[in-house]
Amino acid sequence: MKASAIKAPLSLCAAALAAALLLSSCATTSSTNSATVTTSQAFAPLSGTLTQYQEQARTASGDSVYPANLLLARALIVSGQYNEAITLLQQLKAQAITPLQVDEASIVQALALTQQQQLPQANAMLQKVNVQTLPLQAQSYYYQLSSMVEYKLYQSTQDMSYLRSAFEHKRALIGSLQGNDRITVLKQAVALLQELSPSELSAALTRTTDEELRGYYEYALIDSSKNAALRDKLVQGWQEKYAGHVLNELIAPQATTQATNQDNANPAPAAQYTALKAGDKIAVLLPLSGRYAMSVGEPARLGIIAALQDRNLKLQAVFYDTNRLTMSEIAARIKSDGTDYILGPVLKPEVQALLNERLDIPTIMLNNPQQALARNQWYFNLGPDYEGQLAAAKIALDGHRAPLIIHTSNEKARRALQGFNGAWTAAGGKAPLTCTLPNENPVSALSSCPLNAADSVYLAATAQQAPAIKNALPASMQVYITDQSFNGVNSSPNEALLVGAHLGDMPWLITDSTMKADFMQQIPKADAQVQRIFAAAYDSIGFALNVNNLAANPADVLHGLSGDLQLGPQGLIQSAPLWLTISFPRAQ
Repeated sequence: MKASAIKAPLSLCAAALAAALLLSSCATTSSTNSATVTTSQAFAPLSGTLTQYQEQARTASGDSVYPANLLLARALIVSGQYNEAITLLQQLKAQAITPLQVDEASIVQALALTQQQQLPQANAMLQKVNVQTLPLQAQSYYYQLSSMVEYKLYQSTQDMSYLRSAFEHKRALIGSLQGNDRITVLKQAVALLQELSPSELSAALTRTTDEELRGYYEYALIDSSKNAALRDKLVQGWQEKYAGHVLNELIAPQATTQATNQDNANPAPAAQYTALKAGDKIAVLLPLSGRYAMSVGEPARLGIIAALQDRNLKLQAVFYDTNRLTMSEIAARIKSDGTDYILGPVLKPEVQALLNERLDIPTIMLNNPQQALARNQWYFNLGPDYEGQLAAAKIALDGHRAPLIIHTSNEKARRALQGFNGAWTAAGGKAPLTCTLPNENPVSALSSCPLNAADSVYLAATAQQAPAIKNALPASMQVYITDQSFNGVNSSPNEALLVGAHLGDMPWLITDSTMKADFMQQIPKADAQVQRIFAAAYDSIGFALNVNNLAANPADVLHGLSGDLQLGPQGLIQSAPLWLTISFPRAQ
């Protein structure tokens, strides 16, 4: 296939975006009649009228407000009302709770700039978006828009860097597609490469050692051949050389498309759970007196109250003090008073005690259990083992293959090490290198760590130890830290020593908001762990309301204070942290 033969689909892609219609596999259909608007719908094809989207935004509440207004902004852009759309998007940015929400608004604003042919401005805005933190739906939308903008810039400037970026964004998009959409984008990716001359393609092939990229270059060269017989023979040799390459789907697309269509024709039914609803009675189990009251019970209580007030939910919440009542006493009362939902406990022994009561009531616990859960039972894992798992996933995503875990001798660091090791080896990685430092003067023992054999470091230490250790590592080393190694306080005296480290933490810990200021007034000495309990308790309400939406679309996420929430395996409420690179000084 020649390059000129596929330029029409590239142009059609631009036209489709102008009408705000995206590839079908990237999005679920947007409904303007639904009371709940999800992140998936915010970046899904527009199927209603501007009036319908205006009404939907006007009546939205709680977690639906932000995505409903993103949909409205897109509808305004399609109708040509660019100034109104940009004004709305700027308001959304000003009201955003997390950097992720700012990024989502920036993507839609870049669409408005693109439609007004302000391509350099649109490209500059898209380059500031942190793509890795975007949920799958928004990420797919971003890749499509970025590729289109860059291709238009290449056409007007003939700057090859735009063409390369457009290809890379098409390449990144492919992983989230299936069926005909996947085939379409594969063809578009090849067509972008075929904008290069055969000599330029050959030179690029010589320069790269990336096997997948070499496959793309070779296929683009072969596919541009005008001799059909020669092309078929060369393709056969290419298939033998690149047996596992994604472009094999182009050579026999019919079988792939049929298989995908068959899967889509018989989708597995989404599990139905018991979601929280208006009028329900919830029992909240917390230590409201005693030694854990201020560090555990009170922040969780405030989080749940704030979540109920923010959504104006008509629910009856009954708080039980687990320090004054036994779990058996609480269970007896819950059985007899018509409780519809249980939130809590937080402390691990109390979690186990509640499970021992075998209550058939939907429950969200704020600590991980030690046994398999029944249906309609979920939990947040706020422990360091989960932090280690998330760090392993991030380091692998960033392309590192030889991580070194540097950890001190405290219990949290050891648990983080176990979590990282388990996740890394389960994913098929070679066992990571480790280096144990003493709790006292850990920097003095750094010379024993095999830094030369590592391409990245996961640092598991306390918030007091981590800055000095990070500062003593080579400046070029890619260092990752998570919750336990960061105290969550802006302008910390030690923060300058962490500059350059990649931090994964709850959005609540690393962003400011009116809600956070109010919380800190109520618990002025709240440390990072206290704040995390508040965030998880707050998010437990949102999860309970949206559990069936998450079950119906496994790729969808619920933006929470504790991160992007998804329905995980065996009752785990997966909470993806916000990743950022620490700079100094940080915004106040």
